[in-house]
Amino acid sequence: MRAKELIAKEIDTLNDLIHKGIDKESNIQLKKDLSDSIHLLDMFDRYEINKRTVGDIWSLPDFNTGYSDYRIINDCESDDPAQWIELSINNEKIRLSEGDIIIRKK
Repeated sequence: MRAKELIAKEIDTLNDLIHKGIDKESNIQLKKDLSDSIHLLDMFDRYEINKRTVGDIWSLPDFNTGYSDYRIINDCESDDPAQWIELSINNEKIRLSEGDIIIRKK
């Protein structure tokens, strides 16, 4: 049995307890936490994030420069910023902020 299946079974059990009014608030919170866990496991599967594939994880620092964004660029093998291309996915420029994380895969 996979972790997601085990968690889904536990959520079903919690749903029964919630429906019966047994320790309702606590079980609702636990159900929320387990649902969040399934969401993260789905993301891990989709992006192949696991202990064998993750190299480093960084949290972007706050440089206290006001409202500023981090931008991801392709330097096109040049030190000249005029040659750089800003990353765009689905025609949307990717802008990051303090506290966002970057995961570098191995």
